[in-house]
Amino acid sequence: MKNDKAHLIAFVGVMFALIFVLFFLEGTVLAGVKITACILSLPVAIALSVYDDWKKSFIGGTLLGLVSCIFCIIFSSAYIFYANPLISVLPRTFIGVTAYWTYRGISKLLNKVKNKFVSETIPAAVAGIVGSVTNTVLYLLAVNIWAGDAMGALTAILGVAVTIYFPIELAACAVLVPAYTAALKKVNRKFIAKPVKTDTDKGVVNDNLS
Repeated sequence: MKNDKAHLIAFVGVMFALIFVLFFLEGTVLAGVKITACILSLPVAIALSVYDDWKKSFIGGTLLGLVSCIFCIIFSSAYIFYANPLISVLPRTFIGVTAYWTYRGISKLLNKVKNKFVSETIPAAVAGIVGSVTNTVLYLLAVNIWAGDAMGALTAILGVAVTIYFPIELAACAVLVPAYTAALKKVNRKFIAKPVKTDTDKGVVNDNLS
C-alpha cells in the first residue's frame, strides 16, 4: 500500500475542520468561565495521531493546538493569554506522539489475542488516556512557565479545569478514541492508501514456470 498524498491532504483538511467545529462548540459553551474542555475535539486529535504510522503521529495534536490558538485570538477578551503558540500549540504537538507509541506498544503485546476488544479496543483506550494526560500536564506546565505574575489570577481557573474537566476528558478519550481510530482506519484503507500495482495487476504473466 502507498499513500495518495492528494487524498491525505484533503483528509487532513477535513479533520482540521471537524476539530475546529468541535473545539469552537466546546469553547463557546464554556466561554463564560474562561475554560475550554476538549471533551470531543481531543479524542479526534488523538485518534488522528494513532490510526496510521509514526510519521503522522504529530498531526492530530498540532491541528488541535492550531485550532486552540485561533479560538483564543477570536475570543481575545477572555483567552488572549492562551493565544501564545508556546502554550496553545507546542505542548499539544506531543499528544499524538505519546499516544501513538503507547498504542503501538500495547498492540504489539496483544497482537496474538484473537479477541478484538482486547487486541484493538484496549490499546486505543489506553492511548487515549495517555494522550489526555499528556495534553493536560504539558498544557498546564506551559501555562505555569509563561504566566509569570498572572499565575495567581489563573490558579482558580486551572483548579476547576483539573478537578472537574480533566476527569471528563479522560473518560471521553478512553471511550471515544477506540471508536474514532477504527473509523479512521477504514477511511484510510478506502480513500487514502492505494494498493501498489504488481506485474500481475498490469497483465504481465510470468512464463518461467518450474
